[in-house]
Amino acid sequence: MRIWEAIIQGIVQGLTEFLPVSSSGHLSLVQHILPSTSSGSSEVGNQTLSLFLHFGTLFAVFIVYRELIWNLILEFFRMCKDFFTGKFVWKLDKMNKERRMILFVFVASAFAILLFLPVLGWMGLELSDGEAVKSLSDLSEYFSNDSGIMAEGVFFVFTGIMILLATVFDFRVGTDKRQKDGVLTLRNACAMGIGQCLAAMPGISRSGTTTTMGMLTGAEKNTALEFSFIMGIPAILAANVLEIKDVEWSAVSGSMIAAMIVGVIVSAVVGVLAIKLLKWLVSNDKFQYFGYYCLVLGVIVIILATIENVTDVRFSLG
Repeated sequence: MRIWEAIIQGIVQGLTEFLPVSSSGHLSLVQHILPSTSSGSSEVGNQTLSLFLHFGTLFAVFIVYRELIWNLILEFFRMCKDFFTGKFVWKLDKMNKERRMILFVFVASAFAILLFLPVLGWMGLELSDGEAVKSLSDLSEYFSNDSGIMAEGVFFVFTGIMILLATVFDFRVGTDKRQKDGVLTLRNACAMGIGQCLAAMPGISRSGTTTTMGMLTGAEKNTALEFSFIMGIPAILAANVLEIKDVEWSAVSGSMIAAMIVGVIVSAVVGVLAIKLLKWLVSNDKFQYFGYYCLVLGVIVIILATIENVTDVRFSLG
């Protein structure tokens, strides 16, 4: 693992984690064509770097939304106090914005159970260890660890279609019929929770899918975007904590650690800039451009993957 590789992947992670174009899909493409990845000599390094780059982008969310996150933390403790003193009011229309958001984060996060339901055994796919693919989580692992990029291409196209559908719906609904004043509904939270599950696939954007699901269920786009970032905090944090225990630390060298530190810093800095850019683009009705980008990229990746499959020649910088 070299420093310049960590910088490239940090930039890719920082940009694509928040811009609705799929960080996992882009990282998969970058790792597919980098010389060290294609030779298979640094698989452990790349997997570990990818894990810690997510911590870098998580720092970016805390930096940009530090005031809101602090208010949510304070409100959470007030909720606990009200609950144990018998003063808690369950009616949503009686709650302030922060309390509603906390409850909706719990609701959206609860849909993570969909990732582990054993409903895909009929597909006949197997993981690298021989275990059958039974759930969305297994399917995500299957596509993430395959040697090709066809799945990424298909999921990029899916992301592009979702974004374009949401922007068309948002335009046709009109300002008067959208929820105003930063108000989310239970329906919005449920839809965005389902969208977050779909984003486990490499090439499906988490921020793009959750934001579009919110928009398609009537949420104002800026409100949906803000909630998308906040609801992603526990999901990203939980996923990273679970993955840390699987890291083969004995295979991580001193140079890898230095590269990872650089990568985390780069992903955090670029992540802050990406969040601010996305907020500006959404506010200025330019969200659909990401849909066009994902569609074009998806078609290109599908073509390249088809050529690789037919010729048995892998595209690589090495």
